[in-house]
Amino acid sequence: MQRFILIVILNMFVFGVRAGDTWFMDTRSATTEEPEHLTVKKLDNNNQSVPVWRSATLEEFQETHVSQKPLVIVIHGNWMSSGNALSYGKIFDHFLEKIEQSQEFRLLIWSWPSERILCGIRKDVLTKACRADEQAEYLVSFLQKLKQNSKVSLIGFSFGARLVCNTLQILSDTKEIDNRLSIRSILLAGALDCGSLTPKGRYGQALSVTEKMLIHVNPDDETLCFYPLLVRIGGPQAIGKKGVLMSGLSEEARRKIKSVNVARQLGTEHAFITSFQTLTTYEKDFRQYALFE
Repeated sequence: MQRFILIVILNMFVFGVRAGDTWFMDTRSATTEEPEHLTVKKLDNNNQSVPVWRSATLEEFQETHVSQKPLVIVIHGNWMSSGNALSYGKIFDHFLEKIEQSQEFRLLIWSWPSERILCGIRKDVLTKACRADEQAEYLVSFLQKLKQNSKVSLIGFSFGARLVCNTLQILSDTKEIDNRLSIRSILLAGALDCGSLTPKGRYGQALSVTEKMLIHVNPDDETLCFYPLLVRIGGPQAIGKKGVLMSGLSEEARRKIKSVNVARQLGTEHAFITSFQTLTTYEKDFRQYALFE
């Protein structure tokens, strides 16, 4: 994995990156009282061969946002620092260079406080599962301030997929959102119960908000093998390993879901960068679910 990341970074220095319209937002400085108090950065060329992150503001993002230009929001999982998320933002920008040749879009890396807590792995993971759900409030606040008719795709990896689904769940109670936003969603190695999207599940109304949902499933994911132990021995499997439990879903809800088995591409890996790269290699899916083509 480290060798792969090094190769990508070296390629970036040789060939450059897209740096067309890439942003970074960090919720670590946000509060319940001030959910819009985000750390904001933009990736700029600044007449350099390698683009750099510069400080920006939420107002700058909002003023330059074009509603019909798809906004692709990518959300990481557990054990990710703000600095590492910034690095991944550059790498993902590089991955998407070819795709934007025929479709302009805005890329946003959404970062949340997921650094490792030194209190044991199980306690850390349980804490982050709750935190991912709580963090959805900040993303909802951000989405509600977007311009009318904005197109938004939400891509969540691991606990980031959990954050995406709770965002959709909260938005399902916000009726005006139906007329303001078009939302599509992608779950990569989703660390949430396989029955979460059923009517009685934790995110039972999430599918009512999203136009379409793409789910990458990897039965060989070694990390998600331990997911059932978060609750109890024999607990529910993760959606990223087992797929969606379809029982109880309406025909309309079922039609919204597309599942893709990515075991051949990822093997036993549970990694943010390779999961995202695998998504972009399925270019037709990426264009449909992320770029609204």
